[in-house]
Amino acid sequence: MNKKYNVFIGWSGERSRLVAEFLRGWISKVVQSARPWMSETDIEKGSRGLDEIAKALADIKVGITCLTPENLQRSWIFFEAGALSKTIGDQTRLCTYLIAGLEPQDVVPPLGMFQATKAAKKDTCKLVRTINRAVSDNPVPEEDLDELFDAMWPALEKRLATLPALEESVTAKRTVDDMVAEILEIVRTEANRKSRVDILTGISAAGVSDLILPNSPPERARDRRANDRRATPSGHNSIVTRGKNRTR
Repeated sequence: MNKKYNVFIGWSGERSRLVAEFLRGWISKVVQSARPWMSETDIEKGSRGLDEIAKALADIKVGITCLTPENLQRSWIFFEAGALSKTIGDQTRLCTYLIAGLEPQDVVPPLGMFQATKAAKKDTCKLVRTINRAVSDNPVPEEDLDELFDAMWPALEKRLATLPALEESVTAKRTVDDMVAEILEIVRTEANRKSRVDILTGISAAGVSDLILPNSPPERARDRRANDRRATPSGHNSIVTRGKNRTR
């Protein structure tokens, strides 16, 4: 594998593979500077798959993980997404491509932490624009790219619409209780973080000084004694001699 690839397409399961395979050829036609890689077609027979994936990731600018209801919990999806996440930098993007009716709220972390793209025309166009900007120092002007995308979209739309039916029964939709529990966990985490910040900012500067310097310097002690004497009413705790009379 001598060719340098800049778009990684991850998949798991038959329907995911069919879309990934189609995207591999389709993306390079829409964005000519894109060089997509996927394991099904670009790992040579007899080579070690994991090593080949590691080599492919070296120059990746955009990672696309094709998700379907049946592969959300498959270990290979997590492996490829995890390997991709390690390459993410200022110039690298990782997206999930949601197929077969998946919605962003159906995808839990860690996959849910990445930018979700629905397999629909508007979202797919945004993905193509992202690829165009990421893989080339001289991207195709957006107007020209949109025109090319409009011409090429029907082919991808047909591929998405003619995927085989799911053979196994899978519950892709998350329950309301599950989503509410996740939201509550996020809220609690944020509340605890803010509480800690409030406690720290509520400590006065004087209090911090007292904690850091518990022993007052001699000058401060003398100042306090002087203040105490000024605050003491005249005639008390002192002896005044006036002739033969003394008061205490």
